[in-house]
Amino acid sequence: MEYTKSVDDVKPYEIETENRGTYFYAIVGGLKVMPEWAKDYWREIIDECDEVGLEKILIEKNFPETFSTTALAVAGPEILKMLSGKTVAYVDRYGHEVISELGKSLSYGTDVKMRIFENAESAEKWLLAN
Repeated sequence: MEYTKSVDDVKPYEIETENRGTYFYAIVGGLKVMPEWAKDYWREIIDECDEVGLEKILIEKNFPETFSTTALAVAGPEILKMLSGKTVAYVDRYGHEVISELGKSLSYGTDVKMRIFENAESAEKWLLAN
């Protein structure tokens, strides 16, 4: 069954964000993620970053079920456009390596600096050094 969001519905994902001074931290999760929802949560994160003037983001993705590589290939360029000029340390708690690597590959040739990590500690260390 496809989820259809109406104005009365809550978001199909949960997001927690925190300004950590030199970078912006976000953890986003739910049962599954769809490309349109990914665009929505990235827009939320980017808007908050812009409000506080931060260009570095550490994001932990916590979705057991993710979308296909084909869906990412379609949605990815739009998300990367939103992330223009940002440095992103990315952790997928469920280890969807194929999707993570494709996202990183799509960022090549853009002005988005992105790296994938297995845990938040390594991601934070890299983000603070870049």
